[in-house]
Amino acid sequence: MRAFELRTARRFLGAQRRSRFSSLVGIFSIAGVFIGTASLVVAMALLNGFEGQVRDRLIGRDSHLDMLAQDASGLPDGDSLPNLIEKSDPRVVAASPFLGGKAGISSGQAADGIVVMGIDPLRAPKVTDIAKYMTTGRLDLSMRTLDSGRVEHGIVMGYALASRLGLMVGDKATLVSLSSASALAGMGAPPRMERVMLTGIFASGLYEFDANMAFVGIPSAQRLYQTGHRISGVQVRVKDLWEAREVGKSLESKVHLQPLDWLTKNAALMKWMKLEKVIVTVVLCLIILVAAFNIASSLVMGVLEKTREIGILRAMGTNARSILRIFLFQGAYAGLIGSLSGIAFGLGLCWLQGHFQFIKLPGDIYFIDVLPVDVHWEDVAIVGLAANVICWVAALYPAWRASKLSPVGAIRQE
Repeated sequence: MRAFELRTARRFLGAQRRSRFSSLVGIFSIAGVFIGTASLVVAMALLNGFEGQVRDRLIGRDSHLDMLAQDASGLPDGDSLPNLIEKSDPRVVAASPFLGGKAGISSGQAADGIVVMGIDPLRAPKVTDIAKYMTTGRLDLSMRTLDSGRVEHGIVMGYALASRLGLMVGDKATLVSLSSASALAGMGAPPRMERVMLTGIFASGLYEFDANMAFVGIPSAQRLYQTGHRISGVQVRVKDLWEAREVGKSLESKVHLQPLDWLTKNAALMKWMKLEKVIVTVVLCLIILVAAFNIASSLVMGVLEKTREIGILRAMGTNARSILRIFLFQGAYAGLIGSLSGIAFGLGLCWLQGHFQFIKLPGDIYFIDVLPVDVHWEDVAIVGLAANVICWVAALYPAWRASKLSPVGAIRQE
């Protein structure tokens, strides 16, 4: 019996001899489902790709977790604290000290205010991806004493910052502290100035980071910010970045430092991306909903046009439940054709963008320079399921209406 119902539904879905208009409405409804599902697949892949790229680059340029001092005095420098943190929790991969602050930089051609962070060049590459981002030069943050007796510090900076300052590897510049310990204490001491030489340029792909960040060695940062032998905190990398908050709480009770995980540091951005994903999904689902109304309209017209056929089927012994299933299958066919073709088309567009990257983005606006795509198959399954459920629900009323037609009344009406 089901084979008969499926076969009849397929025939009813075809062109109508008496009215091409209802067939056109049916085609438009399938096209609506096609456009809606294709748009949803592409939009979800783009949002996933954008979220993944931003998250990976945020994590790559920063640590999973920062362990900070309870007050502004900082922490004692040395390897003892990072070593203690590495041994305090098996989920910790590596730990590295850091000292951060704001500084002005002048190259002779331009000047700007930036963030200068002091890091340990041996430990830091185990915690962040700064070494992987190097495109020119090397991660050389050592201090050198010149023949004149002046000290020169190695510095690495982002490509956008180096370009803005007109610097190349080997060029020299001057750092001016904007957050020294004496200034913070209100002592009115003049700002500290240090001579630096550009030893390397990095490109993380995150424009704001590449345009405003520079790294020096911890001893250089301590001289610049006049903190003595103190540091700001310890950067920590964990095995699973989603456990960073739990690891931070565990370390807080053991080493008595204040944890700051990557989710907290980037909470506003992560919430915005999640909200954007929900809004885009809801808006694009309206396309499928409109298409579902078109399917319902075409089925209602189909019931009116096929009144005689329904009456003949009922007179030949087809029960009301079978008539109901025939029109439900007809709506399901329309949804299935539209959703599968839309999913295939959307996945094809995602594959083309992923392999050829023909859509570029301005990095200073969108953080990244290529439109990213990341297909999550669970999202594709949800889109396909939602489209078919909506189309099936849209077919309920026309199918119920057809099942209520009496055989004699239907034939007599025709």
